[in-house]
Order: sequence, then structure tokens, then C-alpha cells
Amino acid sequence: MPTDPIYEKTRRFSIGEIKRVLGMAEPTADRLFAKAKIELGPERAAECLELTRLAPLTRRWVPTAAIAALIAGTQRLGAEWWVAQHEELSPALVWEAKGKPDTLLKAGHGDIKTEDGGSCLAELARWISDDAADKEWGRPVDWVDMNDPRVDMRVGVPAGAKPGDRVTAAFAPGGRVWVDIVDLNAPAEPTGDKPAHTLPPRLGTRLAERRYHDVAQLRSAWAFAMGTGPIRLPGETVGRNSDPFADKLEAVDSRRLHEWAVAHGANARELAGPWRTKDALWQARLRMGVLYGMPGPWITFDDAVVAIVDGNIKALDAAMNALSD
Repeated sequence: MPTDPIYEKTRRFSIGEIKRVLGMAEPTADRLFAKAKIELGPERAAECLELTRLAPLTRRWVPTAAIAALIAGTQRLGAEWWVAQHEELSPALVWEAKGKPDTLLKAGHGDIKTEDGGSCLAELARWISDDAADKEWGRPVDWVDMNDPRVDMRVGVPAGAKPGDRVTAAFAPGGRVWVDIVDLNAPAEPTGDKPAHTLPPRLGTRLAERRYHDVAQLRSAWAFAMGTGPIRLPGETVGRNSDPFADKLEAVDSRRLHEWAVAHGANARELAGPWRTKDALWQARLRMGVLYGMPGPWITFDDAVVAIVDGNIKALDAAMNALSD
């Protein structure tokens, strides 16, 4: 089985983060939903499970990572978070009400065109990541695009600020960067015995350190640690009728993918195909290192694998046609 040192190191770190934040040494979906019953309550946990089933099989890591964040966030904010109004800082820097988490959970969906993972769970995870960060570090005064390398004057000076003050700005759900209020007229170096400058303060801002809150960090860690293999939900038993990954593949699709992989240098032992089930194909994807180490054309191969497992006929046809070109 091909291994990538960076991938393996990151996965070990992610599992360590899950243990640190969630107290779960060996993360599984069964353990996650058992903990959800305790922390969120049986009714919310049951709703989360039903919404998770709406996700494509290959993207079950999206709602399960969201549930991990909801558990950790509820531990920090309390059950009252679910019935309180959630507010967000708009692009115009106005705090706007977005609704109550319980209301969104019961609806199941927010904006279907933009939601990830088939339901509102990812949106709720963003909400609770931000609210946990706000509680610990205070509300942000602005938004910052961290792709811009500049550090000076990226954030407006808040009213009433003075040199030496420090505020926060948001750059992602649960992600905060600290912002120092500085006097732009102050000398860059100490003046020693020279008299201090007499110019009036000219206030500006300078970005300092940044970090993600544990709730957001946990969400990312769960996604990385659990996103590589089949995620079976409570009630799904490997190889049984309840197992969606045990569904049979169309022989013609399996054979075409297997032949393409062999023709492009894949090791026959790693392939262990042609594959009969979705599980066998998904496991082969991991063994071959498709998700982290294969070059160009293998991206299209991976698109075909994902489409087969998810039952997305349109995407499968497009990927198969591309592989034939």
C-alpha cells in the first residue's frame, strides 16, 4: 500500500486532536452518535442521524465532522445555544440574526443551493464554531482575507480604540486573527535619550497571531481522519443488507475502471479487482493512494470512483467518457 509521510503524519495528528477535544481515542460513527445522544439529547441526535443519511456515501465525513463540532460546541456553550438566536457579522459589519439552531435542525435544510453534505449540519457547525470563538475571544470587529499577505491596515480602527489595544477579526468559521491598534506616527525603533515624538497619534491596525477555536479544529480533524474510508452509520453492519457499501457494482463499470488502472501502471495486488462491491472499490482507492499521491489522469479516475459509489450516473458517464479520450 502506498504511503505518504505527510498524509500519515497529518492523520495521526487529527486523531490526536479528536482525542484531545472530544475525549474519543478511537473515533467511529457509532461512538460519535452515542456521544451525541448524551451531549445533544436523544431527539437532536436522532435528527442528526437522519440528516447524515442524506449525504452521498463518499461525503459522509461532512455531516459527521459537523456533528463532532456540534458536540464540542454544546459542551462549551451549553444546551441553551440551541434555542438562542444566532447572529453573524455581515459584509457591511452589521450583526444580523440568522435564526435559532433548533429551528434550522428541525427544518433540515437552509440554502439547498449552497449547503454541503446534503443537509444543514455543516451550516450549524459553522454557526457553533463562530459562537464558541466569540465566547472565548470576543466578537470580531471585521473580516479578513488571509490570502492577502499584508499585515498593516487590513482592519478599520474601531471607535474609541487607542494605541496598545487589541481586538479580533474573523477569517473563517471559528478562525480568528488578533489585531493590534498601533500609532503610525510612533518611531519604528526606540528613541533612547532622544525626546519622544510630539506628533499626535495616527491610529492604524496590524495583524498579529491567528488561530482556530477547538470546535473548528475538531471539525477539520474529524474530516481528515475519517474521510478516507467507508463511514458506516449506526444500524449499518458490514456486508449485511443494511450496509450501503455492500451494494453490487455494474460489472461493465468495474471492469472498465480496472482495465484503465492496470493500463496506467497500478499494481495488481493493490487493485484486487475487478471489484464487486462499493466497499471493495472504495478500499482500493485508498490502497492505491489515489486521494493523495496520484498524478493528473488519476483525478478523473477518482471522479469515476466517487460517482460509482455515490450512484451519480451523470457524473459517472462524464468521467468514463473522459477516461476514454
